[in-house]
Amino acid sequence: MFHRGDEKARRLQLVVLTCFALLLVNAARMQIFEGPRYKTLSEKNRIRVIYLEGPRGKIVDRNGLTLVTNRLSFNCSVVPREAASKLHKSCRIVAPILGVEPEELEKRFEKRRAGSSFNSVVLAEDIPQEAAIAIEERLDRLPGFVIETRPQRQYPLAEAAAHVTGYIGSQTREEAEDRDLYEYAASDWVGRDGIEKGYEAFLRGRSGGLQIEINSRGRIVKPLGVKEPKDGKNIQLTVDARLQSLVHTKLGGAKGAVVVMDLAEGGILSLNSSPSFDPNLFATSQGRRRVGRYLTDPRAPMLNRAIRGAYPPGSIYKIVTSMASLKRRKMSPSTRVNCPGWLLVGGRRFPCWKKEGHGSQDLEEAFAHSCNAYFYSAGLSAGLDAILERNAAFGFGELSGIDLPGERRGFIPTREWKKKTTGQGWYDGETANLSIGQGYLQVTPIQAMAMTAAVATGGEKLQPHVIEKINGVKVSERYTKPLDADPADLAAVKRGLEAVVHSDTGTGRLARLDGVRVAGKSGTAQSGQRETHAWFVAYAPAEKPKVAVAVFLEGGGRGGVAAAPIVQDVLEWLKGAGYL
Repeated sequence: MFHRGDEKARRLQLVVLTCFALLLVNAARMQIFEGPRYKTLSEKNRIRVIYLEGPRGKIVDRNGLTLVTNRLSFNCSVVPREAASKLHKSCRIVAPILGVEPEELEKRFEKRRAGSSFNSVVLAEDIPQEAAIAIEERLDRLPGFVIETRPQRQYPLAEAAAHVTGYIGSQTREEAEDRDLYEYAASDWVGRDGIEKGYEAFLRGRSGGLQIEINSRGRIVKPLGVKEPKDGKNIQLTVDARLQSLVHTKLGGAKGAVVVMDLAEGGILSLNSSPSFDPNLFATSQGRRRVGRYLTDPRAPMLNRAIRGAYPPGSIYKIVTSMASLKRRKMSPSTRVNCPGWLLVGGRRFPCWKKEGHGSQDLEEAFAHSCNAYFYSAGLSAGLDAILERNAAFGFGELSGIDLPGERRGFIPTREWKKKTTGQGWYDGETANLSIGQGYLQVTPIQAMAMTAAVATGGEKLQPHVIEKINGVKVSERYTKPLDADPADLAAVKRGLEAVVHSDTGTGRLARLDGVRVAGKSGTAQSGQRETHAWFVAYAPAEKPKVAVAVFLEGGGRGGVAAAPIVQDVLEWLKGAGYL
């Protein structure tokens, strides 16, 4: 009996030892071999990372007035891993505060949760501060929910400066992948046009994050680490916000563009395109639901007509024609041409805008009256090649070099282009049309302003720019190219441009300004539509130019009637502000 009991004890002892050994082996496995994995899981259970977006740099005008800034906004976000089990209940607490249906919040969660188990996803963006506080007070009942703050882009001048400042937008998936190597987070917003896009590398902030320990109720226990976000660089423009707003008001939503340049260094004082859009709408979730109307609006408010709109220049192009004729010495300033109301070219009458004609005209009188017959004759005597040579010298068909993205070159027709496109040669009638800025020719308002500035400066082609300083460091400089023009030829053209405004019969009389002598040229261009395009280019003071202006009104009518008064308003403001 004793022997059998002893045997049973030994067996029981062996079983106990075996179980204990298994426990030791399993403990060793968990602590030694799989310890790091379980530690990581534990850390993820108690540690949360809060994304901190680096504010974009501010944009100010030449006087320090704010064009683009940031304001504090609140997002209601949720960490999927912490919230999933009780999301349904939590959404019913949060939804009334946000003014939405609980089902809508759950839809947003399901749509945005992919790949974000431990990172927060936004359920409601830019919520009112009162709602943020109300949710904060209930966080102990809302596992995984958090109120995050972020800098929200704000554009105080709204539509008035939109085509200069541009706007921002969220990244596409492809963009986020491309930018991953450049310290962008997938949720970072990027510039979409204007300065916001062109100077994205300077304006964008660098994101950071806050690592915190939370308890089982979602409350913060203590911070564990922080990577401070970095602000983007601030940019100061050459633009005057006051003038920018004035011009926007004067355009009144009509299709067109106005460009004003300071001739001292080539800084743009104002660059307006109309109609415009509100960049603030692109910076918020609610606003983005309303921007679709801009894309379907037949007036194309997103088009920056100042640098991307290409149009026939009409009679402002007579500046180029006259310079070509004078350079070739086919006509002199005193050469007279009789205008009976037309000029016969290739057996066809090409009309002057004044049916009864202007009579005998020299260069100055032809400019004052914008006599088509005179400039037909000047262009034909110079020839197509001479016109195209002066055309290139003034920069038509090329980019002006303005530091805004998306500038267009316009279009310059040539013999080769026409032969390739139509299979036909170039006719004298087409040279006549080109001489008065009609036909295939297309230019942009910024190019028209640059042409005017080149005449005003006596033959220096200024490169226009809008950037003055980045983080307080001056980056602009006066960059010019020679026009390669005879000073006597320029002087003759300038006398003609003064006569346009100050002659009793000049087409630009509505651009006159008391106490300031103005030089300019009106333009009325066929548009293929019911109404003609209206142009007016000018500089002042005529004796010592300080500013150049180009006004374009799409379908605006006659340049001397519709565009000239806007030039007068601009120059009057510039005089009052001390620019003239």
